[in-house]
Amino acid sequence: MPYSFAIWLTTIITLCASELAHGQPTNSPFDLHPPLKGELFLSGSFGEIRTNSFHAGLDFRTGGKIGQEVFASEKGHISRIRVGGTGFGKAIYIQHPNGLTTVYAHLDKFAPAINEYVKELQYERQSFEIDIWVSAKDFPVKRGEFIGLSGNTGSSGGPHLHYEVRSTTNQIPMNPSFSNLPIRDNLKPVINGLWIYPLDDSSYIQGKNNRTELNVQGQNGSYTIKDTIRVQGTIGFGVKAYDYINRGSLRCGIYGIRKHINKRLTYQFSVDEFSFSETRYANSHIDFALRQDEGKRVHKLFREPNNLFSGYGSPGGNGRLQVAKDSVYHITITIEDSYGHTAYLNMVMQGSDFGIKKLDEPTPPLRPANPLWLFYNDNSKATEWFSIQLPKNSLYDNINFTYQITDTLSGSYSPVVRIHNANTAVHRLYTLSINADSVPQNLKHKALIGTINREGKVESAGGQYTEGWVETQTNFFGDFLIAIDTIAPTITPQNMWENMDMKKEKTIDIKVEDDLSGIASIEGTINGNWVLFEHDPKNNLIFYEFDNKRLERNKTHKLHLTVTDNKENTSIFECKFLW
Repeated sequence: MPYSFAIWLTTIITLCASELAHGQPTNSPFDLHPPLKGELFLSGSFGEIRTNSFHAGLDFRTGGKIGQEVFASEKGHISRIRVGGTGFGKAIYIQHPNGLTTVYAHLDKFAPAINEYVKELQYERQSFEIDIWVSAKDFPVKRGEFIGLSGNTGSSGGPHLHYEVRSTTNQIPMNPSFSNLPIRDNLKPVINGLWIYPLDDSSYIQGKNNRTELNVQGQNGSYTIKDTIRVQGTIGFGVKAYDYINRGSLRCGIYGIRKHINKRLTYQFSVDEFSFSETRYANSHIDFALRQDEGKRVHKLFREPNNLFSGYGSPGGNGRLQVAKDSVYHITITIEDSYGHTAYLNMVMQGSDFGIKKLDEPTPPLRPANPLWLFYNDNSKATEWFSIQLPKNSLYDNINFTYQITDTLSGSYSPVVRIHNANTAVHRLYTLSINADSVPQNLKHKALIGTINREGKVESAGGQYTEGWVETQTNFFGDFLIAIDTIAPTITPQNMWENMDMKKEKTIDIKVEDDLSGIASIEGTINGNWVLFEHDPKNNLIFYEFDNKRLERNKTHKLHLTVTDNKENTSIFECKFLW
């Protein structure tokens, strides 16, 4: 069909640029001292899609190394300090008089005075993990003051600094990109995938009732779908896009998306701020099934009815398009990063009638096998094999709930119970119980619910035996069974053996692993006195740093280490050494 594509494209670009400019601050609302020296390079952007969440800060690269100096972004006082093996690892929260709180996470070490303060509390409480609120008078800080060294602690996937800016009153994270931080962005976002979705059984893309990937062509901010796409019914779009910021940064997420159809804004999304209670809506924002099956993170440009994330703007709508036969639709999808750069994807779509008629459906039975679960209701199902109680607003849309009971796996104590399917996201915790009649009396306290991952391995979903059932709370669907954990954790020293001279060593390094229920507690003593072992679960490692203040030199000492898993299976390691 003839069309003046160039004139139309110029008009749309002008319109989109105008609207996007109104959605992004033109001045820096935050005056921040850089948390690291030199130019800042990113490995993660604010609001990008992570596993089950939107990313709440910026991740700054540290050259693949730990130990870069970290500085306070503004004067104020340290208000909170957290130490743990997962999550943020070692983290400092600084409250500022301007109403902001900044967070510095995955640190390797705190500044000396902070480090000693934390260590004293750890020894006092005999706990590696702590979460403490600090008095304003204890640790005042100046703008640009050294507060610690960057690291790789907690759930970090590699050395970097995770950095957040929050509103102090409500702890809502805000986009630090809108600041004077020295982040140089000279690259446009990249669009590398587009999908069209039929949103009901009578909708078709190119004659098929399947999600359809289109061939995206282009570069340097300008992308097209060259063919005119024929569609019928109600459809939605999905786009895969990312941003590199600059040559020193890794692939990052995008800031905003707009969709125009025939010059009318029909969808908009941006991430300026959000509450932590909203972050799991990321699973509804993306094509969750495509992420589960292929690892792709595709932004859906249509909303499920129970996706209440605050980043969807108005005007616009739910992003669904009812296509009229023989009508022509000119689509422009605009992707923006946090630094004002845009990329555009343009395509033409035509409404069609493929002449496909649905087969007459049989009269449904009075008690349908797959009941309709409404997302705004409490939902439940009970059988002889399992029961499930799903609180209201656990689903993002209505589902026809399904389940399946299959054969018992070797080593398990129940059939495999398939709860709906793993490609449907769940927003809230629900209660799952599995019949435990097959569990011997002497093993009931060792029972848990296991889930079968994509590689076929059984992983713990937690749970306890209760009155004939094993019960847990979880927030995903999939395949579940009853498993028994009677195997104690393994303890493997990495740099010590009996009577070893360790005067030249800085640490005692020990690998601790558990095959199912997970490590519950680690307790180490030297000469009968509790000592601080730091825990790095992602590497199955614990380590003790030799401490001149608490351990006498030039003597033989005895280490006693007890490691217990979540089913109370315990291993003990003892070793004498010279230090």
